Amino acid sequence: MIGFCEKWWMTAARGVVALAFGMAVLAWPSLEHRTLAVAFGVFALVDGLMLAALALVARDVLEQWWLVLVESCVSLVVAGVALLWRAGDGIGLLALIAAWAVVTGVVEVEAGVRLRRLASGETSLLLAGGLSLVVGIALVALPESEAVRLAWAIGGFGVLYGATLMLVATRLRRLALAARPALRR
Repeated sequence: MIGFCEKWWMTAARGVVALAFGMAVLAWPSLEHRTLAVAFGVFALVDGLMLAALALVARDVLEQWWLVLVESCVSLVVAGVALLWRAGDGIGLLALIAAWAVVTGVVEVEAGVRLRRLASGETSLLLAGGLSLVVGIALVALPESEAVRLAWAIGGFGVLYGATLMLVATRLRRLALAARPALRR
């Protein structure tokens, strides 16, 4: 797992992309559903590609690297669906994003449990996964088809999720440095 921590910058990159996506959607809350679908599709595509890269470079050091690859595949499939989105309603798009958030949350909670075993008290990845799960469930439980409200919900999630991933990256970097004191010099 320490080798995974050394890949902290990949999690930071995912956080930056999520923050950029969230801020872009919040900056233009009157986006049409199609534009919002494309924006989410691009975000999910970049996130999926980053996860695939992480799974491949960390497969020698990460026990459950295949779970990261599954999360990557889900993101890439969701990205494809979002980018090809032709429906005019927001409810279907909302369901797609909610499904992505739930799957991402489950995988990150599992990874967070493993990280917590490595670093007692480390909860940042659990927080990211929990946030994703809660948002996914909330999007299903409280469906909203009005474009502006949908944009605020999705944009807000992007910002919170991105910030949480940045926190995870900071913690992973700290763990990597603590495990290898020679790297500090």
